[in-house]
This record gives sequence, C-alpha cells and structure tokens, in this order.
Amino acid sequence: MNFTVTVQDSHRSEIQDVAERLRARGLEVDRVLEAVGMITGSAPEDRQAELEAVDGVLSVDGEVRFLLPPPDSDIQ
Repeated sequence: MNFTVTVQDSHRSEIQDVAERLRARGLEVDRVLEAVGMITGSAPEDRQAELEAVDGVLSVDGEVRFLLPPPDSDIQ
C-alpha cells in the first residue's frame, strides 16, 4: 500500500533521520519532500500502526483509490 507520512514540525530539520527510521520499520521510501515535511513510500497495509509510532511522525495516510465505471456503463 502507498503511504504519505507527515513529519512533525519539530522534526523537519531531521527528516532524513525520520525517513531512515521508517525504512527500518518496513517503509520502502520513494521520496523525501523536505520543503513540505512529507515522506512518500509503500509498505504492507498492516505496518501502518508501526509507521505511526516512529519518533517524529505526525500522521500516516494510506492511498485512497477510486474506480469509475466505463463511460458506456449504465450508471454514470
């Protein structure tokens, strides 16, 4: 599952360290967005609580997917 991790403001200067701690908990880090204090990556869905427990993490949000019916379907 893809996750977006928001880093606490008090830990933004050490965002690379937070990313390393997340890697140690199973997050495959895709991007470290220092300017906005976010880290994106993927991990098994059951790891979310472990990722939330990492020092410096404010929140961990899973990707939300929407599937639309084909244009020619009866329900629009």
